[in-house]
Amino acid sequence: MNADTGAILYEKNSHKQQFPASITKVATALYALLVKGDQLDRLITADAESIASVSEAAIRRSNYTLPSYYIEQGSCHMGIKKDEELKFSDLFYGMMLPSANDAANVIAGFVSGSIPLFMKELNDYLKTIGCKNSKFCNPHGLHHPEHVTTAYDMALMTKEALKEPFFKEVVKTVRFTRPKTNKQEPTTLMQYNKLLKKNGKYYYDKAIGVKTGHTSIALNTFVGAASDGERTLIVVLLKTKERNDIFVDAIHVFEKAFNESKVEKTLLTPGKQKFVFHHKNSSQPIETYAVKEVKIQYYPSEEPKIKSFLSWDLLELPITRGQRVGEIIIQNESTHSREVVTLFAENDLSSGWFSWLGY
Repeated sequence: MNADTGAILYEKNSHKQQFPASITKVATALYALLVKGDQLDRLITADAESIASVSEAAIRRSNYTLPSYYIEQGSCHMGIKKDEELKFSDLFYGMMLPSANDAANVIAGFVSGSIPLFMKELNDYLKTIGCKNSKFCNPHGLHHPEHVTTAYDMALMTKEALKEPFFKEVVKTVRFTRPKTNKQEPTTLMQYNKLLKKNGKYYYDKAIGVKTGHTSIALNTFVGAASDGERTLIVVLLKTKERNDIFVDAIHVFEKAFNESKVEKTLLTPGKQKFVFHHKNSSQPIETYAVKEVKIQYYPSEEPKIKSFLSWDLLELPITRGQRVGEIIIQNESTHSREVVTLFAENDLSSGWFSWLGY
């Protein structure tokens, strides 16, 4: 997906519901920044509920009736302690780099007052941006049978998140030192996204983020973003069996798109047009011409949907050549832009015997 226009370059099963795992945190980060993005320096105190953990066996024995935000023992975390005070911004780095589930819970609780309320507000918000097939049960992505999304919905979430400067800063960071807190000494947080690691096998110099995910049921998931020239693109990969394939496949589709050359298409040429108007008081039609040329440029994988509308002015006889008689509106559905082309009379048209007879 083009991150600026929302144009889809390529899709496969893009509306099929899947388990997202930790790419859920893209949505958590997005909504948290929209609501509390002006409080990044605020100190947040972690409560016991946000860092509560249970075993995977206990979760399954309960048939997923335990709160789904409880952290599964052995899953990713940043070791947050009860009553530990952390800057809101530092929690974002913990959530997005080492995929800390405890950080996601603390963020959610701070934003909405409780994690369940955060989930309700988040799901309501996602519907407003067009995510029709997503339902998130927790802010971190640990498995729950009803916690689902689609590749298309995740791309929409990422598109919105990339509008937030702090989000962009966080998701491209490879290493971050979490400062000393009231409970712990400083510690270094490392990025899981191999596209960003310069000396690694999967380093991709156009990459700017975003998030990896994994559970035994969701398998490997990935949301990536990359920029080259005038384009920023988003790729979403779900249910990938081999971990490194998410990086290989992401690079492949990014390069396929970035290696495209633009094409130019003429939508309207100046001169005489095919549009004619039959006035009720004349036996002759009004022929038209235009002086404006309309062209569009686009990448082949992003050919836009174009619609055109013809509108005639309220015309009274006589009409003289060169008089404005109407307009054509050419609308680019992909970029939501439009061109207006004025139509002029090609021929004179005077009142005839039709009007004398009162027709």
